[in-house]
Amino acid sequence: MPISQIVRSAVSGMLSHKLQLDTIANNLANANTTGFKTAKVHFQDVLYQNATYATNVDDVQLGAGVRPSAITPAYTQGALEQTDLPTDVAIYGDGFFRVRSADGATAFTRNGSFHLDIVGGQRVLVNGDGLVVLGADNGPIVVGNDLSAQSLAILSNGDVQATRFDEGAARDVVATVGQISLARFVNPEGLEQIGQTLARETGTSGAPEVGVPGTTAGFGQLVGGTLEKSNVNVADEMTNMVQAQRAYSLSVQALRTLDEMIGLANNLRRG
Repeated sequence: MPISQIVRSAVSGMLSHKLQLDTIANNLANANTTGFKTAKVHFQDVLYQNATYATNVDDVQLGAGVRPSAITPAYTQGALEQTDLPTDVAIYGDGFFRVRSADGATAFTRNGSFHLDIVGGQRVLVNGDGLVVLGADNGPIVVGNDLSAQSLAILSNGDVQATRFDEGAARDVVATVGQISLARFVNPEGLEQIGQTLARETGTSGAPEVGVPGTTAGFGQLVGGTLEKSNVNVADEMTNMVQAQRAYSLSVQALRTLDEMIGLANNLRRG
């Protein structure tokens, strides 16, 4: 095996496990981020070459190191945290909220930390970055302008209800002002992560299927007044960090060992 190949194998291990450490650090940094999904690095071995030795009848296959093949999120359910805020909502089960991103395209998120804001002269439901939450009709959920006399409730099927006191009737009047729909994908791990707990559709993820929460088969239900916490398991991430750090150290040690072997060979030649 050429010395250059030994170096490449060791360096590929160092770079790959550095990427794993970067991913673990990002997971830990987002342990308290609403709707965040932990990511995992996947590795592949690379290029095998045939080496011939005088003591072997058959050639020996030697690997040339490792490379990261993908970083995929794990869309397992996060714990639900009660907030008692009427505009907060969590998904229990499969699905993503749909929001209109800044470029007009549809983005997808598990973060249901919503609030009301004025957009285009109308009071609508938006996410933390002010992006409009899309309803079943692909339009915004318009609550109305007279918010001071209203209270909101988000039902398990996505219906957004506004309650206000009708002075003429001398009673509270409940009106359904919109419905939050969900999207799901054949391969959600193929979604492109674009930041702000948002994801974008790709060819790998497949086209979104839109449905009614808790009603359409395969879709989760909504839980009002709660938020979905991240699914980061801190204990698991710390264990993975120690393993990645050890693997990185061993790759460094391989380079040190190679340097010592070259030094021994040089000393023999001098002698």
